[in-house]
Amino acid sequence: MMEISTNTQAILMLVAPLAAGGSTDSKALLTHREYTHFVQVLQQIDSAPADLLNREETSDILDKLEGHRFDRERFNRLLGRGMQLALALEYWQQRSIQVISRADDTYPQRLKKALKHQTPVLLYTCGNIDLLQCGGLAVVGSRHAGADLLNYARDVGEIAAGADCTIVSGGAKGVDQAAMQGAVAAGGRVIGVVANNLEAAVMRSRNDLLNGMLLLCSPFDPAARFQVWRAMDRNKLIYALSDAALVVESDVGKGGTWQGAVEQIQKLKVVPLYTRTSGSDSAGLKELRKLGALSWPEFDNSKKLREFMQTIGKRDKDVELPLFSQQNTMETDWQDEIANETYTEGRSEPPDRSSALKLAESSATSDLSCCSQPLPARPENSQQAQDLSWKDKLFLHVEEIILQMLEELGPLTRDDMVVRLDIAKGQTDSWLKQLVNVGKIERLSKPTRYQLRKSEQMSLSRPQDESAASPESLVAEK
Repeated sequence: MMEISTNTQAILMLVAPLAAGGSTDSKALLTHREYTHFVQVLQQIDSAPADLLNREETSDILDKLEGHRFDRERFNRLLGRGMQLALALEYWQQRSIQVISRADDTYPQRLKKALKHQTPVLLYTCGNIDLLQCGGLAVVGSRHAGADLLNYARDVGEIAAGADCTIVSGGAKGVDQAAMQGAVAAGGRVIGVVANNLEAAVMRSRNDLLNGMLLLCSPFDPAARFQVWRAMDRNKLIYALSDAALVVESDVGKGGTWQGAVEQIQKLKVVPLYTRTSGSDSAGLKELRKLGALSWPEFDNSKKLREFMQTIGKRDKDVELPLFSQQNTMETDWQDEIANETYTEGRSEPPDRSSALKLAESSATSDLSCCSQPLPARPENSQQAQDLSWKDKLFLHVEEIILQMLEELGPLTRDDMVVRLDIAKGQTDSWLKQLVNVGKIERLSKPTRYQLRKSEQMSLSRPQDESAASPESLVAEK
């Protein structure tokens, strides 16, 4: 089976659906927020996730966790998935898919530095994993760009290849794939951050993966189907794995490219974001520049781009190491959010392939979640958001909180939200109506509830076939 650290084995059983090894009720899994709080508690009791694989230590650890509002039966149920984990690891190995966790030395430190508490707990990868540490140029854009813009994106990929600059993109049909194709055809390096069905993308791109110049990665289970929130969520990884970003084309106010760019400009701010300046301008690019995006210098040769990227890349030379710190007592400015971002989640250890099987016979059943309340969004004081009205600024925060709540808790009624947010029903109705109108959520009936809108009904729609959302055609145009 795949060699995997015992820390990562334990983490997989706590947070991953392990779809290749069976089926798991998603409500039983620890959410990202719950897992982050769990890591805080482990620090306090001087433990690591791997300790949960030791039967002699598990009972004592679970006793301590119960004192921090964690459900013992729920943990037993998750840790009883040893056989399911073993089958999933074997399945992934057959498809050359590796999995790493934030506790592993191979996990990209630049993600931890850029995303902090939002850093994905797991990364599923296939290809040259060293590319995760390289940085590069993120190239993103609309799925339905015209032929001239697709040629432009291919040219950018080709120039980047000559500049020894990795192209980072999302693998979606249109600009993303064109930039990746241009780089691959010119012998350059490419990272594709996949939002769904990583295992299918791997099979379609095997030739490029084998030559060591392509890496496909995803924070989602390799069999995960397309959902809009996944496509939106992976945007931050594209930027965080890069040194600079170029938006080739974007709609105004809708679509994954717009949402990801605005989030980067106004909230994450992990890399300088540029917009294309050659050719005809567009309303989307103009609006992004109003929000703070920069104008791309439009390099016509690889030497100039190499010098430009080397200057920008210096920002990541002094990367702080782990995600969290063991030196200070835990203090949180916001509920369940880590204030000190440098705690080491796991002890350094050699890979262990047997622990999953050791737990295969253990079992327990329960549900319910441990302590996890929706976080208020951090206040923004960005000069780049000055063009927005105070009302619009408030709604951006409200949107983030409601979408996060629906993502973690599933469909909710209006009254559920009123109780959780402690606000008036009329105001809740107004916000829900706005989110429905802009295509972020949908209204269900019998009983009336609200949930994240399915991909078929949003502007970033699910493709007619699986190929349109994955980098399968990297080789097609060589």
